[in-house]
Amino acid sequence: MKVTILGARGSVPTDGDNMRVFGGATSCIMVEADGSVIFLDAGTGMMRAPDIHPPHATILLTHPHIDHLIGLPFFPYLYQSGTVIDIYAGTKEGLDARAQIDSFLSPPRWPCTIDEYPAKAICHTIAAPFEVDNVKVSFMDSNHPGGSTIFRLDHGGTSLVYATDYEHTDEKDEQLIRFSQDADLLLYDGQYTEEEADEKRGFGHSTAQHGVMIMERCNARLLRLIHHHPIHTDADLLRMEDMVRDDNISFARQGEIICLQK
Repeated sequence: MKVTILGARGSVPTDGDNMRVFGGATSCIMVEADGSVIFLDAGTGMMRAPDIHPPHATILLTHPHIDHLIGLPFFPYLYQSGTVIDIYAGTKEGLDARAQIDSFLSPPRWPCTIDEYPAKAICHTIAAPFEVDNVKVSFMDSNHPGGSTIFRLDHGGTSLVYATDYEHTDEKDEQLIRFSQDADLLLYDGQYTEEEADEKRGFGHSTAQHGVMIMERCNARLLRLIHHHPIHTDADLLRMEDMVRDDNISFARQGEIICLQK
């Protein structure tokens, strides 16, 4: 699997000379595996999807909070006639996958619906593990206001877990550790410092230090911290990274490519 970090910022897009190293685009991860093209979330990083013109692409949406959905109307593949885009999401706040998309892509919030784009978009509400071509997709509920979904992708003996928008608790941690067992790559919500996490309990996010603990206990090979706080500058993130970094642990950088091999 080839994993490209298209966006790793959380809550709101950011910009500025002090946010160039880690980037300001919100959550979007592109995964390529034997011709399959899968996007984890549809934040503003989705606008940077490479010009590969696939006939089929898949979006796995963790939840419909605006920072994870705001890149969808600018998704280049939506403008390609003949392209099929499958969008998978769990029910959130009583809304199925289609209703979540329609609540955003419709007047007055947006001038057109997803059906008016040249590509054909098909929405699927997930209820059981499924496959995208030859990639196995499994999932669990996260701990986040309004709900969110943690995804695991397995392909050809390699695996990744995408655990964004996650607030740690003892019970949920045990479930996540089992779910992430022996993953090659753990993408984990490290939005807050330990001090910020204490102040913002209930906001639905975690810390780098807790991500390291999850990594060690689930025996993950690589850890990338994601969903960077919008007020954290490059200097802040580099300082936080120095506290936890080793050869296998770092804060995700926009544009970073990670190749997972058996």
